[in-house]
Amino acid sequence: MEKSWEFEEQQLPIFVKVNLNGVFKVLADPTRLQMFKMLADVGGICCRIVPNIELEDAEGVTYGLCVQDFVAHLKIPQSTVSHHLSLLRNAGLVQSIKKGLWVYYYRDEVTVEAFKNAVKML
Repeated sequence: MEKSWEFEEQQLPIFVKVNLNGVFKVLADPTRLQMFKMLADVGGICCRIVPNIELEDAEGVTYGLCVQDFVAHLKIPQSTVSHHLSLLRNAGLVQSIKKGLWVYYYRDEVTVEAFKNAVKML
């Protein structure tokens, strides 16, 4: 029987439940891991496809990349990028926001911190 590594809210200092099995499974794919790293360094992407509109909200969250940015950088089809982003979003690692015609994806830093803390507890 496979052991589940779910940590209840009271065990994590920032009160976020993380399914480690799911997160590890999602990040095990090299393309998704590269996409996740790209979201950590949005400023490092040299050739953005989408016009650089105001991407910072009132809380100071800077929204990252759209699907076309990943397509241009990774040279993979749009449908594949969308599938990978969907898996990252379902794992709780990525959030999205629609601005005009574009949907921007960014890392959910609260979940990322919870994941790091849960891994430290192993």
